[in-house]
Amino acid sequence: MVEFLTAHPHVTYLAVFLLALSESIPIIGVVVPGTAVILALSTLVPSGVLVLWPLLGAATLGAVAGDGLSFWLGHRYHREILDLWPLNRHPDLIQRSETFFTRHGDKSVFLARFAPGVRAFVPLLAGMLGMSVGRFYTVNIASALVWAPSHILPGVLVGATFSILGAAAKPLAILLVVLLVTGWVILHIVRWTLRRGVPLLIVCVERLRNWADTRDTWLRRSLARLLDPSRPEGRVLALLTVLLVAAAWLFFGVLEDVVSGDPLVLADSAIYRALQDLRTAPGDAVMIADSATPPW
Repeated sequence: MVEFLTAHPHVTYLAVFLLALSESIPIIGVVVPGTAVILALSTLVPSGVLVLWPLLGAATLGAVAGDGLSFWLGHRYHREILDLWPLNRHPDLIQRSETFFTRHGDKSVFLARFAPGVRAFVPLLAGMLGMSVGRFYTVNIASALVWAPSHILPGVLVGATFSILGAAAKPLAILLVVLLVTGWVILHIVRWTLRRGVPLLIVCVERLRNWADTRDTWLRRSLARLLDPSRPEGRVLALLTVLLVAAAWLFFGVLEDVVSGDPLVLADSAIYRALQDLRTAPGDAVMIADSATPPW
């Protein structure tokens, strides 16, 4: 889509208007990645393909029109519209949006503009629940005037940064995406571990304790001492021992790979060369100035 609009810039402003409008329409706003496309298009401003002020105007007008249309649908059809397809397939989103509107009142129209999920439903609920037209459009226009720059200006900044970086921009973008994906995966692994792993560990420890209570062997006595709640130092020492063994195993494994010329060394060299390709004169200047600054 970005490539097409770059080749036909006269269509871009209409597309931004429609994308911003679609963000506020129930169901459509959840499916259509309007925000992502608007951010991508904003990066074309520094190159001269698009002009900033018409882009901001199109996004603002689209946001106002989208919330206005959603509000009118709720004001016109009331709760009957919730029984229509596809709205009747998403009662959880409607319930969450109604809770959000009840909690924040008129401010919810402004806050929902920046809240994924409930954004497309709150203006609809505002019309259904009898919010006055004048008050709605006051909040609607104010939120659109904040929303449009907050989505377009970061894209412009990214586009300007990539123009300065030149040839290093593409590998740097790939590296940034890889880091973001890695961070997202690690975050979800940690959340899953805290939600599922910790309770599972507690259950396993309790089963080990019950098993140890029914045996009279050296292993049973060792486990009993280790799992005794009155002696937490035993568990700490056991954990430290496991960490020490794991760290030693990892260290000697890496050392063996380095000595034998394992593919790990080749991967390390490839990563080093890839990072060297990201070097730019402005970046080197910043790094040298930072390293020369005293820590105090």
